Amino acid sequence: MPLPLTLTLRHSLEHRIEMDGVTPDRCAGLGEREIAELPVWEGRRTVPLGEFFTVHGGHASSMRVHGGEALDRVDNMGAGMTAGELVIEGNAGRYAGARMSGGSLTVRGNAGDGAGLEMAGGRLEITGRAGDRLGAASLGASRGMLGGEIVVRGSAGAEAGASARRGLIVIGGDAGERAANRMIAGSVIVLGNAGADAGLWSKRGSVVVMGSVEISETYRYDCTYQPLYLRLLFTSLDTRYGIAGSSAYAAARYRRYSGDMAELGKGEILHRAEA
Repeated sequence: MPLPLTLTLRHSLEHRIEMDGVTPDRCAGLGEREIAELPVWEGRRTVPLGEFFTVHGGHASSMRVHGGEALDRVDNMGAGMTAGELVIEGNAGRYAGARMSGGSLTVRGNAGDGAGLEMAGGRLEITGRAGDRLGAASLGASRGMLGGEIVVRGSAGAEAGASARRGLIVIGGDAGERAANRMIAGSVIVLGNAGADAGLWSKRGSVVVMGSVEISETYRYDCTYQPLYLRLLFTSLDTRYGIAGSSAYAAARYRRYSGDMAELGKGEILHRAEA
């Protein structure tokens, strides 16, 4: 079995760089020298990858990127990946895993704005916190996340899951304002508190909140019950990600609010009821 391809940041970055196309699926057929010659963007100019990273290995579908906190100036890591495994040992800049459709991306740190933007498949796990528009649509676009799974261990910024059409987002901490804004379908699960206007203008889909949430006047209370699908979902999440408290979440009762009545009214907010 080939060793993972390893990229190690040579030095701190004066300017942001963009690593579009430097993904495990693309690099799987390339050798060390070819990978070092791949172009990355620094402002308006392209620069060989090897000027910023030392490259070890090649012809492997697994990639490791080392650089710690300095990697928060590296954007588009894992963007567009279709297969393979990418592990970022440190922070990630903007748009980590944007438009990915397959494979596994793990950020062992924090991720900037737009992580998982318009994601269509695969798995994105962030061990720290995420910025704004997690799994959302690009500004001005109508379609956000189309599939796959995003798990954030920490908090997330505003508009997580905005305009999502499918897929699953799990936020281990708090979510900023307008989570699931204009969501068409999919699920956004917040294990902490949800900011203002959760589920605003959503057509379908589920927003599940364990902590506090302010229910919009355009949502209507239906009932309090134990959703079977949440029991199954949390069991699966515990098996695959080791989500703390999964058994308690699975056994809890939830207040169901249907809405947004200003739209189709076929979505829901499920708010964990007090024991």
